[in-house]
Amino acid sequence: MANPSRPPRNAKLREWRSGRAAAFRGEVLPYVRYVFQSGFALVLSAIGITLLAWYAGLLSKMPTAWPADIVGTAALALASVYAPLRTYMEPADTVYLLPVERALLSDVLRPSVRRAGIAGGLRALAVFAVFAPLYVRAPVTADAAPAGTAGWIALALSFALLGGWNAYAAWGERRCASAAWRFWLRGARWAVTALAAWALLTKALALSLPFAVLAAALVSAASLLAARHALPWDRVIAEEQGARRRWKGFLGWFVDVPNESPSPARRAWIAWIGDRLPRTRRYAWHYLYVKTMLRGEAFGAFWRWNAVLAVILAFAKQPSVDMIAYAIAVAVGGLQLTELGRIRFAEHASVVPLPPEGRRLAAAAAVRMAGVAAAVLLWLIAAVPSRPFDASLWLLALAAGLLWTGWLLPRRVAKPDEDDEDDA
Repeated sequence: MANPSRPPRNAKLREWRSGRAAAFRGEVLPYVRYVFQSGFALVLSAIGITLLAWYAGLLSKMPTAWPADIVGTAALALASVYAPLRTYMEPADTVYLLPVERALLSDVLRPSVRRAGIAGGLRALAVFAVFAPLYVRAPVTADAAPAGTAGWIALALSFALLGGWNAYAAWGERRCASAAWRFWLRGARWAVTALAAWALLTKALALSLPFAVLAAALVSAASLLAARHALPWDRVIAEEQGARRRWKGFLGWFVDVPNESPSPARRAWIAWIGDRLPRTRRYAWHYLYVKTMLRGEAFGAFWRWNAVLAVILAFAKQPSVDMIAYAIAVAVGGLQLTELGRIRFAEHASVVPLPPEGRRLAAAAAVRMAGVAAAVLLWLIAAVPSRPFDASLWLLALAAGLLWTGWLLPRRVAKPDEDDEDDA
């Protein structure tokens, strides 16, 4: 006799999963708007224009020695091997959902794995669609390209299957009880994916497709030999927490996002600067603000933002793009530093009495130090390699950057607000 309570329970589990996903989107989407308002959309536009120009130039004039086999293998392997799994599970779920583990596995986890497989196949297919025009024009791979429509369809489906298989193979890795098994299976999956992508691009499909299928089958069969959990609670919860941290970390590049479990970062490569300050009462506020800035979340967003823009400036090699990217980098990076002025150190001031009038000036000095250093370093990356070097234009850009980070922003941070009046 069928259990009449099972359908409602399964429906509740699916509703629970949808509610968790909607709650996560509700946490993230409000910050996405501020990310685009911060200038990230302009940066994406500059990157997109640069990539399109490079792509069109490569199609119109393909170099004889361009390594299409290596580039294609790397791009398609990376697109295929990436196999994330969102479960929206939390540590407390091990208590409340353990009694319905079987239903959770069949009604939530397996559909999630299936969606991950479909996404992996579509992702690999999209990368192949972009790479195919280069693949057929490059002398290195032109001879291996399919001759007819059926061959192209078969090759595209092969890469789609490779991407989908990675999602299912990654789920098998997560279920392994042994960390050593997970390590070796992951390495085997990555190696098989790279070899299969290389074979499909450089060899005849009649030889490469059976090789890819056989290699994937061997890895899948090997995963069955290991002791496995039906539902790897610890792994999926840890992966979900990692995904949330990555999302918050990405958003934190551009806007101040509160962390669920904030903790100071070590950052030994930069935190030593605070130790060089004089150990006197006069510089006590400076020490607190410099140390807090260098080891806090705001500086993590600041240096990652500048690192991304530095890479763009280094590889754009177009004066107009360099100038726009430099202006956006200095403007947005400086605004990120102004968050330092909101830190009040109330808990420290209660036990270590310090003159409150020096707090804002110390915060402004820390903002000035970081902002000017970033403006100068980005200017060197953008302006020095420029050919021809327009001295008047780039010196004007440097002056504007120094004015913004060295005077306007520190002046804004040093200005007293209502909180300072309350402290007084």
